[in-house]
Amino acid sequence: MPSTTKATLAGLLGYSIFGFSFLFSKTALDLTTPFTLLSVRFLTAFLVLNLLLLTGRMSVRLKGKPVGLLLLMGLVQPVLYFICESYGIALTTSFFAGVMIGLVPVVGLLFGAIFLKEKCTAFQMVCAGLSVLGVLLTTTGGFGTFSMQGFLLLLGAVVSACLFTVLSRSIADRFSPFERTYVMFAMGCTAFTAIALIQNKWDTAAWGTPLTTPSFWVSVVYLAVVSSVCAFLLINYAVNHLSAGRTLILSNFTTVISVLAGILIMGDSFTATQLAGITIIIFSVFGVSFRKKPS
Repeated sequence: MPSTTKATLAGLLGYSIFGFSFLFSKTALDLTTPFTLLSVRFLTAFLVLNLLLLTGRMSVRLKGKPVGLLLLMGLVQPVLYFICESYGIALTTSFFAGVMIGLVPVVGLLFGAIFLKEKCTAFQMVCAGLSVLGVLLTTTGGFGTFSMQGFLLLLGAVVSACLFTVLSRSIADRFSPFERTYVMFAMGCTAFTAIALIQNKWDTAAWGTPLTTPSFWVSVVYLAVVSSVCAFLLINYAVNHLSAGRTLILSNFTTVISVLAGILIMGDSFTATQLAGITIIIFSVFGVSFRKKPS
C-alpha cells in the first residue's frame, strides 16, 4: 500500500477517534471541570507514553535537533488549542463553534501554501469550502448572540490547529511521530495541571475528587489512551507523508463521526439537512485525499 494511502487512512482513523471523544468528555464533565479533565487526561496519556519508553521499543532523542520548533508545536497543540476551544465554546453556541472549527481545512490550505510552499489546486480549495458548508449543515442549532471574545478565541483555536500541522510537517524529518507526541503531552499535562490546580486554589483533594468515580476513569481511559496517544500518533504519522492542507481537511471527518455517534449511541435526532452535510463532508474529504495533486 502506498505511503500516502496509509497516511490518509491513518489520518482518517485519528480524526474519527476524536469524533467519539465528545461522548466520553460529556460523561466526564458531569463530574469535574474542563481543565481538571484535561489535566487528568494528559497526565494519564503522558504516563502511557513513558511506559512505552520503558519497553525499549520507543525512544526520544532530542539532542542536536531544533527543539525550539518542537516546543512551539507543543505550545500551540494541545495547550493553546484546548484553552481557546474550551473558552470559545463557553462564550458561543455549539453551532457557531462547529462552523468556526470547520474553517480549519481552508485556513490549513492557505498556511501550507504560505509557510511550506505547498501547491494548492482549485479543486482542493473548492473541496475545502464545501467541507465548511458540510459542517454548517451538519451542526444543529443557531448562531445565537454574537460574542467578539468567543469569536477571537475560536479563531485562535483554528490558527493553533493549522500551525500545529504546519510545524509538525516542517520538523517531521527531524523528529519521529512518537517524539513529537511525547513533547506535546509533556507540555499539555504540565500546563493543564497547573491551570486546574489554580482553579481549585491548589486544593489537590478537590482536584482528585472525580478520580474516585469508576465512570470517570472509563472516560479518561478512552480520552487519554485512545483519543490522545493513539489518535495523535496516527495524525503525526499522517503529517509525515501528507501536505498540511491535505491532512487538515481530514479533520472535518470528526464532525461526521460525532454526529453519527450521537445518533446511534445517544439517540439524537437525524434530519435530511444533516445527511446532506455529512455527504458533502465525505465528498470533500475523499475528493482532496484521494485525488492526485501536484506535490
